Amino acid sequence: MHKDMSRLHELQQIDTAIAELQRELRGLDDGTALRGRLGEAKAELERRQGALHDNSAVQSKKEAELEKADGKRKALMAKAYGGTIGNPKELETLEKEIASLGRTKDRIETELLELFDAVDGQSKAAREQEALVASLQSRLEQTVATHEAEQARLNGEIDRLNEERDGVAATVQAASLQTYDRLRERLANLAVAVTDGHICTACRMNIPIVRINHLIEGSDFEKCESCLRLLWIDREPDDTDADDSAGAAE
Repeated sequence: MHKDMSRLHELQQIDTAIAELQRELRGLDDGTALRGRLGEAKAELERRQGALHDNSAVQSKKEAELEKADGKRKALMAKAYGGTIGNPKELETLEKEIASLGRTKDRIETELLELFDAVDGQSKAAREQEALVASLQSRLEQTVATHEAEQARLNGEIDRLNEERDGVAATVQAASLQTYDRLRERLANLAVAVTDGHICTACRMNIPIVRINHLIEGSDFEKCESCLRLLWIDREPDDTDADDSAGAAE
């Protein structure tokens, strides 16, 4: 086995750990989806509050119209039946106007009843939307706080591992490190494959016994013939491994 192989195996373990932490970092929820939902919820709240405001304004206007019509109607009734009108035609005119104001009063009261129902429903809908906005805002704040804490933790761990990696890499010959880095770039960050008996754990293909022997006894790098990764052996294969290898070959 090449003299740098032990350190390269150590480098691979560190690089694999760094890659996993980076994957976790990329997968953190930064609140993007919640921000989108919160923005939509706020827009809907604004729409509902606008509709409530408009109908409340119409309601106030109708209430003023009702008060004016009812006040005028009462004044005409007092005049018509207060004993001061002696002319029948004048009284008839007043009664017609009183009747017209009564119809106006009835119409406005009907419209107000409909507006009361609408405003009540819109007020309830606005309150529900306000509660949703508050809930989403709270969830977003919690998500952002969790993201920042996890981001800091993962970045700290990555920095620590990078320092450790630099220390290990400094003990490896430049040519060996170049070989390792080139393979890692080509082979999805996995340049060193650990053997499991006569099996390459990266591609699960059988490793010929002669290559295993070279790996144990030789001084050069040995690569898997299938995936071309550098091979690292933790233990020498035994008879059981040989039987498993033969079974896999069949």
